[in-house]
Amino acid sequence: MLKKKAVIDSNEIILGLTTENTSSAIFIIKLIELKDKYEFIISDDIYQEVMRNIPHHTKEKFSKLLEFKIITIKNFLTDVELFQKYKNLGFKKGDIAIAAFADKENVDFLISENRRHFLKGLKTKKFKIANAEHFIKKIVKI
Repeated sequence: MLKKKAVIDSNEIILGLTTENTSSAIFIIKLIELKDKYEFIISDDIYQEVMRNIPHHTKEKFSKLLEFKIITIKNFLTDVELFQKYKNLGFKKGDIAIAAFADKENVDFLISENRRHFLKGLKTKKFKIANAEHFIKKIVKI
């Protein structure tokens, strides 16, 4: 069975590792169960953002998610055309990069707490956008 692909935005990972009993925290816990059906990927920029913004005691947990290939880092060389596409849609700089990365990786989902920002400007059928709660309840139905 072919796995579906999903990009996880840094905000979901940061919230998931630094909070308890939130949708993001539950999502991070559920990643282990979901890894057989989904390939979860992040760009090297997302990795750097997470590492800059999580406390030292959570870095080991994040490292384990990477070490056990629950989340995979993919290099993303900026694609000028894709970057321009999302810039023309009025996205903010950080959102442009993640939308272009999701587009280039041909993912099925972009999982982000900034869902409203993305949905306002997104005019693509390339991927669906969901926050952690929506992804768990509606898409995966856990």
